[in-house]
Amino acid sequence: MAATDLVSTETLLSTFTNRAESVGVKVDRVGSSQEASNWLANLRNEFEAPDLKMSIELVQAAPELMSAIDLAGLARSTPEAVDDVKDAPFGVSVAKLAVAETGSVLLAEESLMARAVGLLTLAHVTICRTDDLVPKLEEAAVALREIASQPNGGYATLVTGPSRTADIELSLTIGVQGPARVWVLFVDNLT
Repeated sequence: MAATDLVSTETLLSTFTNRAESVGVKVDRVGSSQEASNWLANLRNEFEAPDLKMSIELVQAAPELMSAIDLAGLARSTPEAVDDVKDAPFGVSVAKLAVAETGSVLLAEESLMARAVGLLTLAHVTICRTDDLVPKLEEAAVALREIASQPNGGYATLVTGPSRTADIELSLTIGVQGPARVWVLFVDNLT
């Protein structure tokens, strides 16, 4: 998926950022896998997290990023069981695409364990190739069709902001059933 010629990448990023930040998501952009590694290191230090819990899809999609993380001496792990990530301080996944119109990212994992990174960590970063930012929600339908037609299916979720819930008295609580803090990091050259 690529930004259309009619709408510039900068315009799409601006729209996405405005929508996402309005629901509590922090959005940033870097140029390379090396810069993404540095960005993740800074955030991990802020959380004092022992390691980065990473979805296997990110590990497979970005070998250069994994090398940069390893060279920086950052500990990382992929979950082997759901309990490996439950209430972990910091998780990182890769987006199939991002939707400017809604400020959403599409997470698509092949296993429940990989999906748990985005669902059960206390803070979550979604890494997205800048070229995978689309203008409209309708454009996510193509990706959803691809995911649904995989031989073993998969898990697909459009995520728009931190987990939110309200009780009967309408008291809004953030992070009860998912990450309380959410970032989207766009990477121009994710390899």
